[in-house]
Amino acid sequence: MNPDELRSYQVGPVQAELRSLTVSDDREGMLEGTPHLHRRFRLMGIEKAMAATPHVYVHDLDKLRADAEGHVEEWLPREAVRARLTSWWTPEDVAEFGHTELSVMWFQTAAQDPFAQLATIVRPLDWASLAGFIPFDD
Repeated sequence: MNPDELRSYQVGPVQAELRSLTVSDDREGMLEGTPHLHRRFRLMGIEKAMAATPHVYVHDLDKLRADAEGHVEEWLPREAVRARLTSWWTPEDVAEFGHTELSVMWFQTAAQDPFAQLATIVRPLDWASLAGFIPFDD
């Protein structure tokens, strides 16, 4: 496989490049608890990340919110994955030079390939409505 293939993703009609991808243990620092408590903590962390970082898309957010409301006793996938994508595509109404950026978050098991999962998640997304414009600084 060509290394460039891992960096380029089709997001709707827009070609985007992967700038970073991190995988972390979603239960790190959790000494004890239940699957329900883990869901609630996960949702609080997601909401905090969304408030701190503009242009974040969280895959299956509605399902995660519903799970946090229920008393499900099954543990969630342990890995939290976050990817940052950029594109040279810019909105038509922007006259400045710059690029657009989108961060994507999801959760998976250790057996899943995060690069393949990213491709599956972003393919149907609408880059124009989710990504934010970042002007170049002089």
